[in-house]
Amino acid sequence: MLFRKTTAAVLAATLMLNGCTAMMWGMNDPFSQTTAYKHVDKDQIRAFGVVAKDNAQLEKGSLVMMGGKYWFVVNPEDSAKLTGILKAGLDKPFQIVEDTPSYARHQALPVKLESPGSQNFSTEGLCLRYDTDRPADIAKLKQLEFEAVELDNRTIYTRCVSAKGKYYATPQKLNADYHFEQSVPADIYYTVTEKHTDKSKLFANILYTPPPF
Repeated sequence: MLFRKTTAAVLAATLMLNGCTAMMWGMNDPFSQTTAYKHVDKDQIRAFGVVAKDNAQLEKGSLVMMGGKYWFVVNPEDSAKLTGILKAGLDKPFQIVEDTPSYARHQALPVKLESPGSQNFSTEGLCLRYDTDRPADIAKLKQLEFEAVELDNRTIYTRCVSAKGKYYATPQKLNADYHFEQSVPADIYYTVTEKHTDKSKLFANILYTPPPF
C-alpha cells in the first residue's frame, strides 16, 4: 500500500516537471504492460447455417458458424451483413483467408473470448476471398463492397469483416445453408493484460528528479 501511495505522489509531481526531466521519465519509463495469449480450444468450421426459428439459445435469422465441437452464433447485426454476402448467388464457395498481402488460406481463424470462461466472442480476421474473371461475378462482388487486389499477376476479390456473438457446444442438428471450399480451423482464446512496474527504473527516476518547487 505504501509503495502504491508513493507511486501516485511521484506521478502527480511529474506533471509539474520541466522538459528535460519529463524526457528522462519518457526514455526510462518504469511502467509497462504485457498481454498474454491463453489458448482455450480448437475447432474446424465447415459451414454456415441460418436459424429458421427462435429457440432457447438461437435467435431467428442468426448466422451460425458450424464447427465439429462448437457453434459460433453471430449477433443479428453482423449476421445480416454476412448473410447478404454468402447468399449473393455466386457459383463457387468463398475462401476464408488471412488479412495479409498474400491472402493465403487461414491457418486458424482467431476467435477471441471476452474473458476467461465467457461465451461471448469476437473475430476481427474474417476475410473472404473470391477468384473470378467473369464480369457478372465481378459486378456482384463490387456491389458487396469487395476490393480488387492484384496478386501473382491476377486479380482477386476480398472483403474483411468483423463479427461478434456467443459460442456453444454443438446442439441439435441445423441444416447447413452454405459450405466453404474447405473447412477452416478456429483457434479459441482469450488475452490477459498485466501491468508492471520496474522498481529499479522508478527509484532511479525519483533519485534524479529535482523537487517541483
